[in-house]
Amino acid sequence: MKSYLCFAILAAAALYPASLAAKYGGSPVEAAQYENPADFRLMGDWEGRWLNATRGAEQGDPRLAAQVLPMTDGIYRVAFFAELYNRAVPYVDAVVPGTKDRVKFKQGGFDVVFSGTSVKGTAMLHGVPTEFELTKVEKASPTLGLEAPEGAIVLFDGSNVDAWQHLDGRPFSWAIVDNALEVKSGFWNSKKNREEGIGGFIGTKQTWASFRMHLEFRYPVELGESGQMRGNSGLFLHPVGEIQILNSYLGNGYWDECGAVYRKAPAKVNAARPPLQWQTYDVVLEYPEVDGEFCYLSVELNGHPIHKRQRLEATAQQVQILLQDHINRIQFRNIWLQPL
Repeated sequence: MKSYLCFAILAAAALYPASLAAKYGGSPVEAAQYENPADFRLMGDWEGRWLNATRGAEQGDPRLAAQVLPMTDGIYRVAFFAELYNRAVPYVDAVVPGTKDRVKFKQGGFDVVFSGTSVKGTAMLHGVPTEFELTKVEKASPTLGLEAPEGAIVLFDGSNVDAWQHLDGRPFSWAIVDNALEVKSGFWNSKKNREEGIGGFIGTKQTWASFRMHLEFRYPVELGESGQMRGNSGLFLHPVGEIQILNSYLGNGYWDECGAVYRKAPAKVNAARPPLQWQTYDVVLEYPEVDGEFCYLSVELNGHPIHKRQRLEATAQQVQILLQDHINRIQFRNIWLQPL
């Protein structure tokens, strides 16, 4: 990742002339309207229970859950689990047609129509027809809206972007929308933005060693996109590593998905929430020794511990906080840091 950041800094310097930085002066640019949750009513988490299980563990533990994700216009991915966000093996995971108001799922022995906010269906559970019910839920992070404690450094609260600049020294050029930072991309498919001095990584003007940090983010739906092209950004503790931001809802929890220390350590559990829902990173970086070889990173994603004192090479004794431009319109808010 270090070599990639060096390339990004050099590329930014070449792409954005100093005259453009002066011309645009860091004033936030306007952004198009973000996607509307009302257009994705069925997307997200569903929780409920088996109603009349007669076999298996479900007799004593009748919990049942589902996740619904639009993939392209008219196509949905649906998976059923015993429990959300706990590495449970899915009962079934399949792609089916549907509309924004109705998704009929008849796969793997399950038969249900998702519509409204509560549904009932049937499934072949251990060879026996079994009824179930599910209700749409939003599992908000317990640290959503967490206020900066006394002595913390507020990096962004919606009022200004004084703490940030681009890696080549340009003033901030992303958008501010409803008190949130929004990526305005200068990536490969954004020639017009580059010509106008807009886009690229942003980074803090200061650096720190040991600290506690809170950040909130969300990603769009982006129908038709998949993998690393969907909801991609990153929280960099440069040059130590990147905590990946990615639309990994219904993902596998690989080392390049949301919550991973990118290509170094996968998250303990895939705790990524559905698109458009605000999510949280709570981070602790520790340098236990001055000039030591290692630092230690602990991370919670939406309240789920996903890294506990992950040992990383201390390639520098202080880090700069970077937010990545990787094309996608990621939004950030309520960013603060408390030195330890």
